[in-house]
Amino acid sequence: MNEHLKDMVLALEIEKSKINREKSILLIDKGLLLYFAFLFTAVLGFLNGYVTVNILNLLVIMSFGVLAVAITPYLITMHKEEQRLNTFIRSLRGGKNAKM
Repeated sequence: MNEHLKDMVLALEIEKSKINREKSILLIDKGLLLYFAFLFTAVLGFLNGYVTVNILNLLVIMSFGVLAVAITPYLITMHKEEQRLNTFIRSLRGGKNAKM
C-alpha cells in the first residue's frame, strides 16, 4: 500500500509540474503575440506616415519590455520546477539534503 501511495504522489508531482509549465508557456505565447503586434503596428505606422521616428523607437522599446515581462515568469518557473524535481529525485534516491 505504501508503494502505491508513493506512485500516486509522484504522479501528482509530475502533473503539477506540467500544469505550471503550461501556464508559463501560455504567458510566453501571449507575450510573443503582443511583441509582434507592437512591431507590426510600429513598422506599418512608420511606413504609412502615421508614426514619427520617436514614437517608432518608443514602440520598439515597449515591445522589448513586453517580451522581457513575458519571458521572466517562464524562466523563474522553470528554475523552480527544476530545483523541485532535483530535490524530489534526491529524496527518492535517499540522498542528503532531501526535502520536499
